[in-house]
Amino acid sequence: MSKRPYYFNTKSIEKNKKLVYTINSGEIMNKHILKQIIKFIFLFLLLITATQQVYSYGKKSYQNYVNTHEHDLEWVEKNIVLEDNYKIGNQVKVVHMPDDLTVSKENYTEIMNKKIKTLLVKPYSIDNPLLIYNPYLEDENSLYIYFHTGEKYQAQYFVSTKSIVMQDIEELKYQSFLDENGNNLITNRHYYKINSLIPGKRNNIIIRILDKDGTVIEADNFILNVPNKKS
Repeated sequence: MSKRPYYFNTKSIEKNKKLVYTINSGEIMNKHILKQIIKFIFLFLLLITATQQVYSYGKKSYQNYVNTHEHDLEWVEKNIVLEDNYKIGNQVKVVHMPDDLTVSKENYTEIMNKKIKTLLVKPYSIDNPLLIYNPYLEDENSLYIYFHTGEKYQAQYFVSTKSIVMQDIEELKYQSFLDENGNNLITNRHYYKINSLIPGKRNNIIIRILDKDGTVIEADNFILNVPNKKS
């Protein structure tokens, strides 16, 4: 009995070769992707570390710079500024200064008085006053208001977190600005401190001027978004 010849299945062999090639290619591709991911993570961590070091160095250098100049009153005065802060209110000025600046209360008060005096060269009126939030950094619930009038008048104010529109203005309990003897302050230079603001709230403020007989001459109101007290 003759043996039947054995034939190789060339198609199956080629198919297996392609399968092996595909598997090997996939493994190579996965290894390449993994290497790229590891490389990316390494570079990312390196960048974070470098950024932190640069920030730390910059902050330390800035602190040293401030500490070096904090005894130079001319430099200190230039770096304490009053600038508008529309988050608190329209045309309300706040103090801006370096966080790490240390200055004595006496020197700071002198500098602030000088800056306010410079601003008061401009004419201010009850409907366009100079407003400064906590200029002396002593009371976070305080607002200083400055304006002038042609005649001498007394002034009163009212503060509320309720909408002024919803209230009877004539029936409100106004606070009078008093002189050192406790009498109504009558002047044409109206420089006042309002220290009854409510922190973390939208404060509606009315200010009005009256003659000696108590007749209201003029009134205006403005809104102040008082920040929460710093802990």
